[in-house]
Amino acid sequence: MRFLSDKLGARKYRVIFPACILILAGCVTPNKMVTVQRDKQVDYSKYKELFFIASQKDPRNVEAKVIDELKNLGFNVRVIDPGKNFAGSQGTGFVVTDRGHILTCAHILGDENQATIWLSHLRYEANVINKDKDLDLAILKLQDFQPTTISPVVFRDNKVYRMGEDAYTIGFPLSNVLGEGARITKGLVSATTGMKDNPDEIQISTEIQPGNSGGPLLDSQGMVFGVVQKTLNPWRTAVTTGALPQNVNFAIKSDVALEYVKRCDLSVYNSLRRNQKWSIEKAAESIVKVRSGIISEEVEKSEKLVVKVEYASIRDLYGFYRFRYFVISFYDLNSQDRLFAAGQARYDPMSTEFGVIENTLDQVRKQVKVSN
Repeated sequence: MRFLSDKLGARKYRVIFPACILILAGCVTPNKMVTVQRDKQVDYSKYKELFFIASQKDPRNVEAKVIDELKNLGFNVRVIDPGKNFAGSQGTGFVVTDRGHILTCAHILGDENQATIWLSHLRYEANVINKDKDLDLAILKLQDFQPTTISPVVFRDNKVYRMGEDAYTIGFPLSNVLGEGARITKGLVSATTGMKDNPDEIQISTEIQPGNSGGPLLDSQGMVFGVVQKTLNPWRTAVTTGALPQNVNFAIKSDVALEYVKRCDLSVYNSLRRNQKWSIEKAAESIVKVRSGIISEEVEKSEKLVVKVEYASIRDLYGFYRFRYFVISFYDLNSQDRLFAAGQARYDPMSTEFGVIENTLDQVRKQVKVSN
């Protein structure tokens, strides 16, 4: 799911993975390096993939040093830019032809030209046939796809959108937490236009979570009349308005999606099913989980780490830069538990940037080495 403006960036993870600055500061003296870890020793060797959440600002160019060290420790590091979608590595799509064409959102794929698909719990690899970042739509084609009994979805092609009508979403929200089965939610069409009255979108009250993006928006007859796209960033909205938004979500209208397919590939467009009697149960059979890039089954099922660096630097009276605080934190992606943190919690006029970084990385090395 794409959060407006910053997509699922660092701001989101300041909430999901809270900073440990206050915790560290409350238990140490200013001039000591500290580590915080769980009572139970963590086996870091089980983590096959590590997501490094890049900061929006890194004025002292610290993160590259930390990333290099994580790679030296044997982690497969994927750097997540705050301007891109972290869940973009995972979203939802739906089969639109019996030749294995899939429609989804472009932001899920990032800059990748291939994707990994799970359809009825079977893994496929797919090529990106077309991607329109402005419309946020993309067409995929499954490789080595053999015709199955699964029928493509049916589109509602009448350009009619009614406030108050039922709206259903089916997808793979928070699959790392909830599991590999598709989930369905029900809501209403709140408005027949989107953000700032965008005529290409509709606003819906249907609950969506990270991983829902790219999934179909279904009417009560199981026909697709939208593509789930984004939600308001609740925390940014709270900062600017003083209130948290409640289920303010958006979908791309089906007629916009149909025109996009027609422009990309007329043969695919002509094979789309439209305005036929259908059902939500049948539509659910055509839902797929999408991961950007080619992901092995082992990596998909493996445990994953999230690492974030937080720091503030200041210039002292002598012109030297020092850290007011510096913390590296490790989290488990599935449980969202903090596993380990190390760093300097308070300003120390006797410290140096180099010394703080090296001492912190040394704590990380010791923790991971003991675990391995």
